[in-house]
Amino acid sequence: MARAKSNKPRQPISVVKPKQAKKATRAQPQATTKTTTKKQVAAVQKTPTGKKPATAIKTAPPAYNYALIVNPISAAGKTKDRVATIEAEMQQANLSYKIFYTERPGHATEIARSQVNAGIPYIVAVGGDGTVSEVAAGFFDTKCQPLKNAPYCALGIITTGSGSDLARSLKIPYDFKDNVKILKTAFTRSIDMGMVKYSDAQGRMFARPFINIADVGIGGEVVEILEKQGKRGGWLAYQLATFKGLLRYKNKRMKITLDDSHVIEGITNGVIVANGKYFGSGMMIAPGADLSDGYFDVVIIGDISRLKTIMQARAIRKGTHVKLKEISVFHARKVTVESQERALLDVDGELPGQCPAEFYLLPDAIRVISP
Repeated sequence: MARAKSNKPRQPISVVKPKQAKKATRAQPQATTKTTTKKQVAAVQKTPTGKKPATAIKTAPPAYNYALIVNPISAAGKTKDRVATIEAEMQQANLSYKIFYTERPGHATEIARSQVNAGIPYIVAVGGDGTVSEVAAGFFDTKCQPLKNAPYCALGIITTGSGSDLARSLKIPYDFKDNVKILKTAFTRSIDMGMVKYSDAQGRMFARPFINIADVGIGGEVVEILEKQGKRGGWLAYQLATFKGLLRYKNKRMKITLDDSHVIEGITNGVIVANGKYFGSGMMIAPGADLSDGYFDVVIIGDISRLKTIMQARAIRKGTHVKLKEISVFHARKVTVESQERALLDVDGELPGQCPAEFYLLPDAIRVISP
């Protein structure tokens, strides 16, 4: 069987050289009252370079600066119990905010979209990676196009979920008090995102943005198991689902095309399209990934056995698995994955569909509050 050819040391597949990562910028901290002056709104509504846009968006001063979108069932329902503590920290920091609770899948995206359209400067996801992904998607319309106000708003994160893998890449700690301190600094950076087109079981095609990692193969199987068993138990739930997935998963023949030019075909365990470094509650699947370099890190796991995969679990957590002969890492801006077999798709820890799938990089797609 053909095996994905390694190209260590890595070189971009595209002939276009990677651009330099964007420098972080610091916006002015926002007003601490329930109302905001026009001068303060103007300080928020600037481009990442700190310059006012040629055509400013006309919006009324917001009644609050931080929209907290809370997923109450995140972390097996513990997030709802933590809201009072988070509110106390927000009040202690003298930050103006409003809390919104999600009620169904996709609701966080709807709320975030309404808040971006309203010109709220900071849209904060309170939950795990699924919540962060949904809130980030709210910076785009239903056709995956950025909203008009999106460049003038920023994504914030308060980590309460089971995974919090994007927060790891952003060096955001798992601590409410520290999270609020980071929000108060209003220190933002621009990062890339991705957009994936995929199929459902009936062959209908859909599209959605993602902010951290999407993958095809073993990852999709694990998420399917996790959704059935539930995420109660946090890290242990992820490990149990991973172990179950490894026992039942069979490697599949896949065809991977990078940037419409480089084709890799063979028996494959999984294809990981990474913007961030971590997935699966702390597994450093793409140790070289950079959220701002203008490329996906594409980790292709070839025809590796179940036993060897289990034995390499610690290496995957540390990021040293990329040295294995069965694993190849590439850079690309577009990735296409095809398979004649059922190959499930994992997108930011959720299970939207299956192959065929096309992944597109969205450079400098969103501003994020980070340390």
